[in-house]
Amino acid sequence: MAAGQQCILWGDDMTSYVVAIEKDVRDGSIVRSMMGDKPLVIWRGASGAINVWLDLCPHRSVRLSAGRNMGEYLEGVYHGWRFDESGKVTLVPALRGRPSQDISATVYSTAVADGFVWASEKECSPTGSTGKPCYPVHIAAPVDQVRLHVDSSVDRLTPWGVDGTMVYPTGDPAQRRAELSAIRRRLEAS
Repeated sequence: MAAGQQCILWGDDMTSYVVAIEKDVRDGSIVRSMMGDKPLVIWRGASGAINVWLDLCPHRSVRLSAGRNMGEYLEGVYHGWRFDESGKVTLVPALRGRPSQDISATVYSTAVADGFVWASEKECSPTGSTGKPCYPVHIAAPVDQVRLHVDSSVDRLTPWGVDGTMVYPTGDPAQRRAELSAIRRRLEAS
């Protein structure tokens, strides 16, 4: 994806989703997240780009997030397969290092905007945010139900599994977390 391009489509509803806060994806780190029922591995490569992939090795379905971020590549924990930033396998130790040309990780379109990491199966522009990104609040209720109770101009909603929602707010962190915690208590009590 070219620099400056923004993305996000999920299903047919054209809704933008946030999967992480940019500052949490540090050099050499691996971040786990979800987008709907899809587990994600998020890592910053040596190029500085943030990569968002399905958190499953295409070989044995072991979580890629259990591996290591080596900067130039992500190394799987199970058989040591190496995946470059495009998701292609570049090394298979059991095959004496020869890469498999037809195997790659499932890579999602990724963009960084307003301090958030966005990801999608297709490209589009995420909606803008106002204010500083706050740490997310998990609410054990479907995204459609949560959307009715939050301010969509300051909150970004991401489906988290089947019946959960991760709310990524912006604004004053203490105030927004207190407001969202009250919403969480109401929704989870019903």
